[in-house]
Amino acid sequence: MAPSEKLEVLRNTLAQPEETGAGNRLETTLAELNDVMDIAMWELDRDYRVVGYNRKAKEIYGEAALGMFCYQAAAGIDGVCEDCPARKVFAGEPNGRSERSRRRVDGELIFIDHIATPIKDKNGAINGVLVLIVDITRHKRQEQELIFHRNDIERKVVERTRELAESQERYRRLYEESKTSEALYLSLLNAAADAIAITTRDGRISYVNPSFTRLFGWTFEELAQQPLPFALGFEADPASPEHAALVAEGQPIVHLLTKRPTRKGTLLDVSLSAARYTDHRGQPAGVILSYRDLTEAKALELQLYRAQKFEALGTMAGGIAHDFNNVLMGIQGNTSLMLLDAEKGRPGANPERLRNIEQYVKQGGDLTRQLLTLAKGNRSEVKAVDLNLLLTGCASLFGQSRRDIVIDSRLQQEIWPVEVDAGQIEQVLLNLFVNAAHAMPGGGELQLVTENVVLDRHFAALHKRSSGRFVKITVTDTGCGIDPHILDRIFDPFFTTKGQDVGTGLGLATAYSIVNNHGGIIQAGNAPEGGARFVLLFPAFVGRVEQSRQSAEDCLPGAETILLVDDDAMVLHLTREMLLHLGYTVLSALSGEEALQLYTEHRERIDLVMLDLIMPRMGGWEVVQRMTSRDATLKVLLCSGHTFAEGTPDALGRNPHAFLRKPFTLHTLATTLRQLLDA
Repeated sequence: MAPSEKLEVLRNTLAQPEETGAGNRLETTLAELNDVMDIAMWELDRDYRVVGYNRKAKEIYGEAALGMFCYQAAAGIDGVCEDCPARKVFAGEPNGRSERSRRRVDGELIFIDHIATPIKDKNGAINGVLVLIVDITRHKRQEQELIFHRNDIERKVVERTRELAESQERYRRLYEESKTSEALYLSLLNAAADAIAITTRDGRISYVNPSFTRLFGWTFEELAQQPLPFALGFEADPASPEHAALVAEGQPIVHLLTKRPTRKGTLLDVSLSAARYTDHRGQPAGVILSYRDLTEAKALELQLYRAQKFEALGTMAGGIAHDFNNVLMGIQGNTSLMLLDAEKGRPGANPERLRNIEQYVKQGGDLTRQLLTLAKGNRSEVKAVDLNLLLTGCASLFGQSRRDIVIDSRLQQEIWPVEVDAGQIEQVLLNLFVNAAHAMPGGGELQLVTENVVLDRHFAALHKRSSGRFVKITVTDTGCGIDPHILDRIFDPFFTTKGQDVGTGLGLATAYSIVNNHGGIIQAGNAPEGGARFVLLFPAFVGRVEQSRQSAEDCLPGAETILLVDDDAMVLHLTREMLLHLGYTVLSALSGEEALQLYTEHRERIDLVMLDLIMPRMGGWEVVQRMTSRDATLKVLLCSGHTFAEGTPDALGRNPHAFLRKPFTLHTLATTLRQLLDA
């Protein structure tokens, strides 16, 4: 018998006067049930007038609602709502349903789910409607909060699981108190967002809700009177000790994190809650099971965890790199001046050793740029390069340090150019080579392959990239390979399989960040024949490769007046000497405030302002804004240890010589100044 038919039989029974004894008892039981349930109900006549309501409805709409029209009491309007569920019942539909926002009598805004069923007289004529008013405010707000507070995912899962356990207890109490409430009970289960299954004591399925079908794929018609179709899990085996204990002892299971398969064989991460229910005699009758899909929540949690680790590392790395670059600027300045003395034939200088020092300083600067790459995702000195040349140079450098490793290069001729920061890509390759060396302590073979490939739309979309032409680099070693259990963590910051004194765990994390910032793809795995294999994919560049233009020309001199500003006294002194050697007249200031004062006093003399971008109290950009407000044609050269500091307006990017990264050589300084002054 359908739920609506059972409800009609109950009403007909209550309407028969000759069975007053049994009828009164059942009517009294139903009335008490209505008042103890945490669900509001009211009864409407054919005119939509409220002729009866329970305690919960009175809490929502107040005592004055009795006798009022439902649309006045609930919505404060003068006509029947367009999607009124009662109207649907009066129009001949078996039931009606709508979801609306309403104001409680105390002014609180709530969201409710209306479910309407007909009330019939002895002759089967509809003379009214019973409306169930389910308060779904909490669920609505939780859905909204989930969007804006992803970092609260686990807390909300626990909270919702507790609420589910409480609702399951309410379902059990409703079932025990009256079998006649089955229609209401099924309506609530059908509306539940979680997948719910009800089994008998011997494990046969007596009900699954629509959410169960949507999540797992099986319909109730396919599963009726059969065990749950899970190959794993105690609930699919009534003979298991866990199932027997649940039925016999009634101890509920709350928020059990586990996996369950779908009809297609896909394993889902779910939160399982289970509770025993009893029959009208209080005897164990079966189990109610609720499954919540946690697949998306776990993916968001992992993504958030990785983002937070990179953010924390970035905050630390940015400050260290800036200070380190100021130190390198001091070394670079002294070296450039000593080289200048050597080139002019002054005694006591050793040009070869000085050039070595300068090369070491350049390497130190490269290291800070790599640190900033991980910190902020900076991309500096991006240009079109030939990856074959880049790979060959890195392999040659690495091969000199590990002669016990044979390098087999298989490079495709006429490889497409890519637009990258060559220094950063070199760091990625060297990190991979070093990892391979650790996996081959006794020597081995390192295979390097390049090829032009075209990514199809499906593969590109899987990695959130556009399809098209890419250049592929494959690095394979003959070492011990990568443990499959750690493949999903291999690019995490600080994760390492080496000892504490051997590795920091930043190498592959840096490689991942660099490749990602270049719009590329990096994958880790194992080769079929053994050993680790890394695949790098970079989008091809349409254009020609820019050739390196190292010049041995003399530094270009100048005669203009430059206002030099830097909060570091050592850097200020050395840069001033470099400018003086180039022939410039220099006005120097140790702060933004002092620079503004000098600018006011010597405004007509100053041809260019060269200043540090990051300074205490008044930063370089604020100084520039104040100066250019007086003279919009003023030429400015900003300097910083950062590649191009956050917060600097893009307007400076219109002039390619408006920014100079520390440390810089005397030749770079001279060339940049002349290009800027002569523009």
